Amino acid sequence: MRFTDKVVIVTGGSSGIGKAAVLEFLKEGASVVIASRGKEKAEETLADLTEFGNQVKFVQTDISDEASVKNMVKETVKAFGKVDVLVNNAASFAAEPADAEVEVWEESCRTNIIGTAVCCRYAIREMEKIGGGAIVNVSSIGGVIAQKNLCTYNTVKAGLISMTRCMALDYAEKNIRVNCVSPGVVITEHQYRFVEKNGMTMEQAKKEWGALHVLGRLGEPREIARPILFLASDDDSSFITGENLLVDGGYTIV
Repeated sequence: MRFTDKVVIVTGGSSGIGKAAVLEFLKEGASVVIASRGKEKAEETLADLTEFGNQVKFVQTDISDEASVKNMVKETVKAFGKVDVLVNNAASFAAEPADAEVEVWEESCRTNIIGTAVCCRYAIREMEKIGGGAIVNVSSIGGVIAQKNLCTYNTVKAGLISMTRCMALDYAEKNIRVNCVSPGVVITEHQYRFVEKNGMTMEQAKKEWGALHVLGRLGEPREIARPILFLASDDDSSFITGENLLVDGGYTIV
């Protein structure tokens, strides 16, 4: 198994893409920390993972709070001894046009940009102690294309892609690889809420949004999780850093 003896932190690991990534890492032998703000949802996720026993741990974390992030890494090391991989999946989904209130912009930047950077800051300190590691940031197709009424979201997702490239340069000499995945539209709990907010049914969304992807459908969380594992694996992607991997069913090629 590719991640035997590896320790992985997945932020936003209690649902959607994060939950799928947690499961895939566990199946590949990793010890995994689910870092999530919502305790109830995380406990539900842990209940689904009882077969992995002490291999998985929940640490309540708000990535927009530096003290909380610092505790996340501290508790990971306390439980498992080190940090090999960080998956920055937690995000704030503020989908508004450019004239959004300042508070919306501040929240979006504080969580998605600054929060991710702070997670990297503390995880990298632990990675340096063991001679390297891997970071995978989760961006979006919104980071590379324009979409109507999504300026607040797409702006921060574009920032994550740039952050990935800059960090890859900054930490290559420390043997820390930094990569990014940019999913297309994926069927998650969040998408159900977004669909409902826009007065649609999920069947309508699957038909209308699915048609925007060359493959003619929406993605599943596991279809994003597996590329995350690929980029985190020293065996599979040892010569890849600073990359933004579009996992979008062909959305951005047309």
